[in-house]
Amino acid sequence: MPSNQEVINEISTLVDDASLIIELQIGTAVDKTTIDLANLIRTMRMSGATDMAIRAVLLTDLTSGGRIFGAFKNQFKATADYGVGKMAQLGSVYELDSQGLKVFKWQSAGKNICPDCQDRHGQEYSWEEWELIGLPKSGFSVCGAYCNCDLVPTGQWQKDPLKIPLEGEGIKRGQKRKSPLTQTRG
Repeated sequence: MPSNQEVINEISTLVDDASLIIELQIGTAVDKTTIDLANLIRTMRMSGATDMAIRAVLLTDLTSGGRIFGAFKNQFKATADYGVGKMAQLGSVYELDSQGLKVFKWQSAGKNICPDCQDRHGQEYSWEEWELIGLPKSGFSVCGAYCNCDLVPTGQWQKDPLKIPLEGEGIKRGQKRKSPLTQTRG
């Protein structure tokens, strides 16, 4: 059993990792918005727009959530949602691990499931294996940070919660599962 200090150190490392991802995402959103603003201003100036006209367009975009500032707001919201989800996920995984739950099944959710997530629906792996091949909301899939899928401990699996006709509802009794770490591509 790990000591309290070891637990605190492990949780601190996980929070630091998640914080770094959030910081990078916010930085990327700011950089993109800065570039978009500069390009719009440059284009408008080349078209002969006055500073007052440019200012009016930017204020309208800001107040109406237009193309530039609306995209920034959406990215910031997605990053905040990711941060909250990631912190909850870290806490849950730590708690589940301390209870001895080691295998997680991919559970797709929502009406518009991307092909990447649909392919994973029902697959079982350890948390470490999922980290290597891609967690929900990690960016590995088409849906990226907008993913609604979860990894559910195998003891809490809900069979086909969306009634999605998918093949291979997991591993059959007595069948050994293959680790994605040992599989090779042909």
